[in-house]
Amino acid sequence: ERPWAGLRARFRASERCTEASCHDRPKSATPAEEVDPPDRSEIGRAAWRYLHTMAAHHPAEPTQQEQEAAQAWLTSFVQFYPCRNCAEEFVDICEAMPPRVSSREDYSVWWCEAHNQVSARLQKGPDELRQCKASQLLAAGRSGLVLDELLHQAGE
Repeated sequence: ERPWAGLRARFRASERCTEASCHDRPKSATPAEEVDPPDRSEIGRAAWRYLHTMAAHHPAEPTQQEQEAAQAWLTSFVQFYPCRNCAEEFVDICEAMPPRVSSREDYSVWWCEAHNQVSARLQKGPDELRQCKASQLLAAGRSGLVLDELLHQAGE
């Protein structure tokens, strides 16, 4: 079964993303000019914080039913992500490196690797790519922090 192929076809059949959430806010915008909804960068930062935290709370040894639920949740998350262009590109990542939901560690590391793939596609510098060490990812996620915040607190 290829759940990502069907989702990609749906994105391609729809009109291109025209919502404010598909674009970045102009750098010249002042607080008085802020637009609703938040822009792509704001949504992305909030989403990554949530996803890394959620992964750190994934069952350590999920049942088959829990693994299927995690896969179904991820498919729904991508399907309804407010930036259609972002979601379509994430489908490519999921096809290239299918989500690993067989353990909390695997799921946390997979999300970190997926995050690195997104950062690379956005042409962020090498300092934006993270080492995906399960122990650090889990500690950050359980604390509600992103990895950079955990490392900064630890003085790394």
